[in-house]
Amino acid sequence: MPDIRYQIAVDRKPDNGLTSEIAEIEVTQSIEGPTTGRVRFAVDICGADMSLLDDPRLNPGQPDTEITVIAALDGAQHVLMHGIITERQSNFVEGGPGSYLELKLSDRRAVMARTQHNRAHSGTVAEIVNGIISGGEPDKYGFEADVTDTTIEYDEDSNTLNQTEDDLAFVEKLAGRTGSRFWIDWKVETGLAGFDVVETAHFKPSPPRPAANPFGITLPIKLAPTSAPALTVNSGDGCSTLASFEVSANNEAPNQTGPVQRVAPDGEVDDTEVDGASDPPLGEDPPATQARTQRIVSAGSAQEAQVRNQAALNDASYSTRASAETSAQALNGILSAHQLVEVKGAGTINSGSYFLSSVTHAIDPSAHKMRLELMRNAAGATS
Repeated sequence: MPDIRYQIAVDRKPDNGLTSEIAEIEVTQSIEGPTTGRVRFAVDICGADMSLLDDPRLNPGQPDTEITVIAALDGAQHVLMHGIITERQSNFVEGGPGSYLELKLSDRRAVMARTQHNRAHSGTVAEIVNGIISGGEPDKYGFEADVTDTTIEYDEDSNTLNQTEDDLAFVEKLAGRTGSRFWIDWKVETGLAGFDVVETAHFKPSPPRPAANPFGITLPIKLAPTSAPALTVNSGDGCSTLASFEVSANNEAPNQTGPVQRVAPDGEVDDTEVDGASDPPLGEDPPATQARTQRIVSAGSAQEAQVRNQAALNDASYSTRASAETSAQALNGILSAHQLVEVKGAGTINSGSYFLSSVTHAIDPSAHKMRLELMRNAAGATS
């Protein structure tokens, strides 16, 4: 059995006292929204005093208390989440045993949604996003930035990008338009300077797309890495790592746009069209190629229309969805959203590389279970 231990840190300082009172942890990581969690602590009732309830750090409010949930598997530290307290719930049982304090958490994207702005942005999308998540204004967020550039650029004289919403809604809107995703992940750094949590805000395609080399040849991407834990079902030797695996496929997902036209500032009509998804297939057989068209109709140039429609078709191409359940003990590993994994033993069609769209960690004294949502844009294992 692997050695799994858990640690709670408060405001980036490990707290062994709080850690010893953990009763349950649940963390959900998703590609579609924030990482959220809840941590339940056992509460001792001693006369009129109740442990933990008077700790001012364990209340939502200003300044925000930052809570970090860390799982250490065989000595390797995995940050399941780092965020702020959004809600607090207490439950009292007569006599004491069974009483608890529960903190509900959200990653620090939540602070990006607190203030609406009216701004006109110019430059590339990457420059705009970088300025928001790691700029120098007083309300900026202290994230490390990992931003992939896009082909769209806005000009301050003739074509600004106007923001009327909060920073989170604005960045998420740009991600949807450009075929990118916006998420935060974390790592722990320990050394001479002590303990710290590094938050990285990502704005880029996920799964990663191959880049073209200087000769214009698209390079293949590596699918599920060989170091990834194997998700096996029906292994026949009693060593399967999946307790269950359910899969479904939608054959009616759109795969083309048809022609798109825009009138350029010079009066010329620009034409564009998206023939299909550009994400590499996570399997041997991509979806069928018969035309099922759908267009995203919006303002903007032909270039913007092409990028938006390409992003929509890429999303639609992930028409195979699966759900599964495993545990850190069975897998001897800890999974997270945005990972590519390999499923084995699910038959010729359903085995192969999958993308983890959601992972829910449910931890109690008996086990660390992981509920998985997976997706792929092809069938069969790659050779």
